[in-house]
Amino acid sequence: MPIAIATLTRHFFRSTTLNEYLAIRTAKFYIEDQKLLQDVEAAALAIENQQAFAILSIFKLDYKAAEKIDIALSVNGYTEAEN
Repeated sequence: MPIAIATLTRHFFRSTTLNEYLAIRTAKFYIEDQKLLQDVEAAALAIENQQAFAILSIFKLDYKAAEKIDIALSVNGYTEAEN
């Protein structure tokens, strides 16, 4: 899980050569093929540990899972106002 979050964060937000196609294909691979968002608690923990909160917008590809992760992050103390 942490590697997937780091990879997606790098592709979408830290890459010096922005390749949108590669970033979206990687996101779809992790979300659809690898079922990245099935373990909501693990995803929320990895996002929180890496301070990768911007990645939630990418997870809207699976809106229900993204909303559950957002709720899990809120319960753990993260709020938009703190960032």
